[in-house]
Amino acid sequence: MADSFTLAGSWSSTPAVGSPSGIGSICAPLDEQLILTKKDYDTIPLTVDSAVAVPFGGGVTSAHVVILKATGGKVRARLTSADGSAQAVPVDGFQLVISRTVPITAIDLTRTAGVDTTVDVFLGQTT
Repeated sequence: MADSFTLAGSWSSTPAVGSPSGIGSICAPLDEQLILTKKDYDTIPLTVDSAVAVPFGGGVTSAHVVILKATGGKVRARLTSADGSAQAVPVDGFQLVISRTVPITAIDLTRTAGVDTTVDVFLGQTT
């Protein structure tokens, strides 16, 4: 049975103080939808300073949707796909990747040295 993945809402950017003349505000709607054939959700405690591989469970072999939520500290996520191996990006709280045509095939996470961190991971696979 397939699931419907939806990311809906908006993002905006406005001046923090007042309404300066000629400085525009930005508001953009979000409405991203995919049909997932497989999904997995896991919580990974990072208790060592070395990289920890994210297990792809629930039948997921390649992820078109990756959501990472780090609590306790910043992590470095290394994502592997057909576009490149171990591409490092910081996750300082939250990261969402949607890749419709080039799925992520491996992920590892590295915490800030000595900082216990927990990462909630959602992986979603389309057909």
